[in-house]
Amino acid sequence: MGLPSLFKIPSHKVFDFKTRYYDAVKEEFEQRVERAKRDVGAGSVVNEKGEYVPAVKGQMRRYINRAYATKERRGSNYRVLIIAAILSAIAYYVFYA
Repeated sequence: MGLPSLFKIPSHKVFDFKTRYYDAVKEEFEQRVERAKRDVGAGSVVNEKGEYVPAVKGQMRRYINRAYATKERRGSNYRVLIIAAILSAIAYYVFYA
């Protein structure tokens, strides 16, 4: 019998999960289908439901968003420059006038 301690030492935890059913034929078929989809459409995507979705739509969105982001970034930079000019004019007026 050991001495009681103030600190509890964590015990080793074991993960033991036994599968209920495994279909090797179905697994092999799904792997072949995935491999064939990858070979046929290099730019394709498989969504959560397992459906084939071409990636063209996503690429177009990325292109449009990039163009829009560039325009927004330019406008934001101009705003920052205008605010900095106004603040520097106020600081000059306060300290030197």
